[in-house]
Amino acid sequence: MDEQVRAEIEKLQERVSGLKERVVNLEAQQPHINAALVRIEGSVEKLTNRIGKAIWAVLTPVIVLAVGATFKIVVSGASAHLAP
Repeated sequence: MDEQVRAEIEKLQERVSGLKERVVNLEAQQPHINAALVRIEGSVEKLTNRIGKAIWAVLTPVIVLAVGATFKIVVSGASAHLAP
């Protein structure tokens, strides 16, 4: 029974040692992960700005045309009512 307990304890100690090593590796990688996240956040921000500019570049002419068409309709309708 003693040998079985010792064998189990050794297995557990090996697992704990393996886990400690994994934790140390993960802690060592954390600065690299943080730097990558900062780069990703910057890229996402740039993409967001570019998408916003592209949307405005598309919407501005559409809005201008819609306002122009509405103005033309209103003016032509008003002039039709003024004509004898």
